[in-house]
Formats: sequence, C-alpha cells, structure tokens
Amino acid sequence: MSIITNIIILRISCISIDFLLRLIPIIIDWLNASIAIDRTLALVMSTKYDKSKSRRAVKWTIISILLFSTSSLLHDPINRQLIEDREETRTWCLIQYSSALQIYNSTINIFHFFVPFIINIVTAFIIIFVAARSRATAQRQQTYKQHLKEQFHRHNHLILSSIILVILATPRLIISFISGCMKSVRNSAFYLVGYFISFIPPCITFIVFVLPSKLYKNEFYAATRRFRTFIGRQ
Repeated sequence: MSIITNIIILRISCISIDFLLRLIPIIIDWLNASIAIDRTLALVMSTKYDKSKSRRAVKWTIISILLFSTSSLLHDPINRQLIEDREETRTWCLIQYSSALQIYNSTINIFHFFVPFIINIVTAFIIIFVAARSRATAQRQQTYKQHLKEQFHRHNHLILSSIILVILATPRLIISFISGCMKSVRNSAFYLVGYFISFIPPCITFIVFVLPSKLYKNEFYAATRRFRTFIGRQ
C-alpha cells in the first residue's frame, strides 16, 4: 500500500507473515487433536495408562507436529516473490505454483483442515461410548442406553467444540482456494471478515474447551488459587 518502501522489510514480510499466519493455526489444530488422542487413551487404558510416558510422548509429539506442519508448507515461502507495479505504484507479494504444486497445495490444505477435525470428533465419540460401557458394567441399576444418554449429555461439549472450531475455520479453507489480488477497498469487508474469522478458534480456546467442561473449569480454578497463593507468598 506504499506505506512501507524498504525492499528488505517488504521481502521479509512477504516470505514470513502469510506463511506464519497459515502455519500457526495448523499447528494449533494438530495440538488440539493430539490432546484429544491422549485424553481418549487415558480413558481406554484406564489403570494401564502411564502418565510419565505420556509426558515424555508430549515432547516428541510437539516436536513432530512442528516439523511436520512446517515441512508440509515450505513450498509457500519458497514460491513467494515481490512484483513492482509501477502503473499502480505498489508492490505485490505474489505466490505462483505449477499445476503439480497447486494440486499438492490444495491437498495439504484439505488434509490439515479435515484430519484434526475427524480426530476430534472420533475421539469424542470413543470417550462417550467407552465411558458409557464402563458405567454400565459398574452400575447395573441403569441400562447401557441410559448411561450412553448420560455420557452424551456430560461430554457433548467435546463434539460441539469440534464442530464450532471447524465452522469458524472454514473461511480459511475457502480463502486458500481463491486466487487473485485485492486491488482496491471494493468488497474488502467481505474478505477481511472471512479472513479474521479464521483466527477466532486460537483466540477462544479457553471459551470453547475450558468453560463448557466442569472438569477443566475446576482445574482452572484450582490452578488460579495455587497461583494466587504463590504470588501472596512472594
């Protein structure tokens, strides 16, 4: 927009900013999916679940997610370039793919979008059914169907939060398939709203995951009390 004219700053921002804005939500989605898997394993394995092994696995999982997500998107910054438009007196940050790379880019977008969502939904249903089966075995005064209904009511936030997050992230997927440049402020509100809606999920993790869950909310309150006690001692 001719506000910044330093070519080095423009080149760095062209390569990095859009890449990071694309990468970070993907990393968050995969971290959420990993938490869902760990939560499910803890329930399914019950007494066999080893917390110390889980903590060690977390470190490798985070590293793997960072490496996998970054490497799958490296084609993005590599193919970015600055184009000087003298007629409109502006500098464009353009990205151009070959047909094969375009197919790969679309495929990887769909993969990063749907797979974490599917993991979240599937693990949520596994938790509900396994918990209902365990309760039905331990508490025979109620039928399995009654326990199942109770567990759906208790854990419905897992399903609802996954659906809400994927709905909010949908504009990000749609925009990734739209090619072209916004040359003026005409209809800019539509694109900007869709663009910023995509970043709502990382900003409302607390609202979506913690507040609807009695367990997580109690843990949050307990952690807050411990923090206040620690600060008071200082």
